[in-house]
Amino acid sequence: MRAYEKGSERYKHVGTADEPEIVFMNGVPKHALGKCPKAVPDEIKTQLLGEALPAANGDREQSYPRRLHVVHAGAIYRAETTTAGKSYHAFPYAGKLGKALIAELGEMADRKQCRAAFDKWLAKYITPHGK
Repeated sequence: MRAYEKGSERYKHVGTADEPEIVFMNGVPKHALGKCPKAVPDEIKTQLLGEALPAANGDREQSYPRRLHVVHAGAIYRAETTTAGKSYHAFPYAGKLGKALIAELGEMADRKQCRAAFDKWLAKYITPHGK
């Protein structure tokens, strides 16, 4: 069971809007920072972690995924481990994603009936690459 853990004194990904936001630090597109909606209950965060898809760990040999991805209301969220695969913190994601992972997230968006919002997020914030 994956647990959500924001971490104490961690406010970087905490937003003030009702929708997820991507803020570009100093206006530089490579420095995208995801801000979570202000009112997502902890139960929903835990549920989303449970259905999140693991990303490849690359060349790291770990028994747990370092990164997870999930779709919520059309937005793509990335979760990164805070305690060796037992707990994760999450944030709206902008950046590169593998094409196979994008396809799996698209299927998730279809199941959650938020494909139009997902496609908008994809077009605006995600750069497909690799497999």
